[in-house]
Amino acid sequence: MLKPSASPHLRRIERPFYQAGGVLLCLVPLTAFSCLYYGVRPLLLVLIGMITAMLTEVFCAAFARRRPTLNDGTSAVTGALIGCMMSPLTPFWVPAMGALFAIGVVKMPFGGTGRNVFNPAAAGVAFCALCFPTRLFTYPDPAQIAPLPLTDTSSVVTALSPAAQLSHNATASIDWLSLITGNFAGPIGSAGVIVLLACALYLWMRRSSSLLIFTPYLTTCALLAWIFPRSPSPDAVLTELCTGLLLFTGVFLLCDPVTAPRHWLARVCYGVIAAVLVMVLRHFGRFECCEFFAVLLVNALAPMLDRTCWRIADTVSEVMNR
Repeated sequence: MLKPSASPHLRRIERPFYQAGGVLLCLVPLTAFSCLYYGVRPLLLVLIGMITAMLTEVFCAAFARRRPTLNDGTSAVTGALIGCMMSPLTPFWVPAMGALFAIGVVKMPFGGTGRNVFNPAAAGVAFCALCFPTRLFTYPDPAQIAPLPLTDTSSVVTALSPAAQLSHNATASIDWLSLITGNFAGPIGSAGVIVLLACALYLWMRRSSSLLIFTPYLTTCALLAWIFPRSPSPDAVLTELCTGLLLFTGVFLLCDPVTAPRHWLARVCYGVIAAVLVMVLRHFGRFECCEFFAVLLVNALAPMLDRTCWRIADTVSEVMNR
C-alpha cells in the first residue's frame, strides 16, 4: 500500500535532513572561500539569513497552529542560499528581509516543506533585487588587503563586477585564473568556480542533484554565449559562465527536488529552458544578476513539462507495444 506524502519523493529510505545537510555542507567551503578575501562579513550574512529563515518558519507554524519542521533543514538551506547570493557589502538586514519573504510568503502559505511551487531562496533574492538593487549589486574590490568592516562600509573601495561589465558589452578585465579562483568582484556564492564544480560533483554523487538538469543548462548557456557573445574578448564564453550567479544557480537552485520536474525528459527540457531564460535576461534584463528570475519563471513551467513528457512517454510506449 502506497503512503501519500509531500515531495521530494526519494527512492531511498533516508532522513529528510540528508539532502538539506548535503547542501549546507557544500555552502561551507563557498563561504570560507569568500571569507579569505573579505574577512568574517560573508559568514555573518549567511548566518543571518539562516537564523531569520528558521525563526520565520517557527513563527508561521505557531500562527497556523502546527508543528514547525526545522529538523528537515530546508529553512536553514533557504536562508544560507539567500546569504550566499548577497554581495559581501550588503547590509545585514537585507538577507534577513529576503529570508523573511522566502519563508513567510513563498514557502509556508503553500503548506511548508515539499509543497512550495517556487524556489523560496530564488524568490527571496528576487524580492531583494527589486527592492534594494544598489545594496545587492555593490561589490568590494577583492584586491584590498584589509577585511571588510562590520558596521561602516562607506570607505570600502568598490569594483565593477565582470557581470556588470558584460551587461554594458565591455571587455571584462579579468584573467582566466582569477575567474577560476574567484578573485573578482561578485556575490559570496560565486567565489571560486573550482569549489562550485566540486559541490556539483558532490551533490551528484549523493544523488541530491541531477545531471539531467545541470548538464543541459550549462551546455545551452555556453552555446548561447558563443553564438551571441556580449564581449569581444576571446574568453567571452568562460567569462559568461564563471561570473554572476550562473553556475551557482545550476548547482543549487535549479536542481531543487521540490520545484524541479520528475520525468527525465522534462528535466532535460527544464534545464534548456532555464538556460535560454538566463541568457535572454542577461542580454536584455535590468540587473547584472538575473538568474533567480529565470528560476522562478521555469518553476512555473515544471508541472506542465512533467505532464507533457509523461504523455509523450505513454504515447510512445503504446505505439511500440502495438
